[in-house]
Amino acid sequence: MSPKTKAFSFMGAAVLIWGLSYPLSRLALQDLSPSAFSGLRFLFGALSLLPMALRRRRRPALLAYTGKHSPRLWLWAGLFAGFLLSWGSILQACALAKMPAGQVSFITSLYSSLVPVLALVMGLLPRPKVIAGLAVSLGGLYFLTGGAADGLGPAAGLVMAANFFWASHIVFSGYLVAKVNAWLFTLAQTVAAGLMMTGAAAALGLMPTWDIFVKTLPYTMWGMLSAGVAYLCQAMAQKDLSATAVAVVSPVQCVIAALAGLIFLGEIMTGRMVWGAALIVLGSLLAQAAREAVPLTPDHKYFQFWDRLRRALGVFCAVLVLALLIWGLAAG
Repeated sequence: MSPKTKAFSFMGAAVLIWGLSYPLSRLALQDLSPSAFSGLRFLFGALSLLPMALRRRRRPALLAYTGKHSPRLWLWAGLFAGFLLSWGSILQACALAKMPAGQVSFITSLYSSLVPVLALVMGLLPRPKVIAGLAVSLGGLYFLTGGAADGLGPAAGLVMAANFFWASHIVFSGYLVAKVNAWLFTLAQTVAAGLMMTGAAAALGLMPTWDIFVKTLPYTMWGMLSAGVAYLCQAMAQKDLSATAVAVVSPVQCVIAALAGLIFLGEIMTGRMVWGAALIVLGSLLAQAAREAVPLTPDHKYFQFWDRLRRALGVFCAVLVLALLIWGLAAG
């Protein structure tokens, strides 16, 4: 099996696990707060990674800028990645408590179109297909949420805000994973995310009682796969695949989530919603079908234009995420 085929197999396993997680999360959120559920899920995920990660702890990490060994790079990188995951997970869980699993999963798939957008902020020029794919995906979002402006409710805003954190995690992981031990990096980000979210739940008095903890244990233990094994599969895949190539596989989890929601929760999507979901998947695939982005250099013909756009886009994304957070949390 070639390295690229093996990498796509890893990503296929990850999206299968994540797709099944949406309906299971909705069931758990009937009794648990979003922060408590997400935190416990990630801590159980860390338990599944701990044995193998400890066996591989002696492998040094290569620090790209200096060429020197930095044994703690995986730790600092994992802490920041865990911060991104904690925000994305809590916001998505808040939305899952209010929206059907299938709808949340398809809106979440928009993050694959945001990966090239964030790459532009980092100085990588997008291809025309990227812009076209993002436009198609946004059109699909309109139909998926009811085909009316008022269908874009606060829950959809929370998912959109979470997407920026998911996309940031993809870009960040793609940059770091080739320089660190994938097992230790995944363990660090999983533990960090779990502690951040359970800490927030404890501080707000949202941790479950023992009876509720036992009742929801099967759902939170699914975190061994969804928050542990799946993210390890993603990290292993990104050793041989770019962030763009990884993102192109992600829309598959939406179809799995929609089917699982229908089977386990009886969630039915209307014809308009199916049309919107198809547009989102099409837009994501179109954006990711573009050739790899090229670095923006000072000798580029339109360097000043793209550099100003890059800076303005970075500010716009930050303001948009903040606005979506305020809107979603205030209305929720």
